[in-house]
Amino acid sequence: MTSPSLDALLDRISESGLLDEPVADNGIVRGRASLDAAGSEVTVNVDPELEEEDEGDGDSPDLDALVDGVTRTLAMSETQWRAVIDAVADEIGEAVADDAVAEQIDLRDDLEATSVVVFADAVLLRFTARRQFPDSRILVQLDSELEVETVEVEEDAADFDDLSGTDE
Repeated sequence: MTSPSLDALLDRISESGLLDEPVADNGIVRGRASLDAAGSEVTVNVDPELEEEDEGDGDSPDLDALVDGVTRTLAMSETQWRAVIDAVADEIGEAVADDAVAEQIDLRDDLEATSVVVFADAVLLRFTARRQFPDSRILVQLDSELEVETVEVEEDAADFDDLSGTDE
């Protein structure tokens, strides 16, 4: 059973045509989309954070902000995307010693976007860097202006399919 808010979000996402074959499950709307600036297809999870609604605060998710977040993320220009990639590479380069990577190449050439989670006020990107960090995933939080807020390199979980915390 889904909530009325999740059903409304699914309807809005479906009407927008932003995601291919969107579905609602586990409290999120999920689908595939082209992230043109990255040159890749990604899984997109739209998280209305219904846990807060279920706790009785009475606030419905801001569907306009969620749809706008998906739109802005997927429509990122190559310049914006390059700024994200540069910030991620610089931050990881400063934090990780050269001997901690599997293969010495420019991280900018190794980062591949695999999924996106859109919240009303932030975006979370998941990257792989198969040559430098073959057993890790890189999680990048963007603020509402799509600027890098945080970067984390984490060991990859075997069944990790999306960023919403659900395993398939």
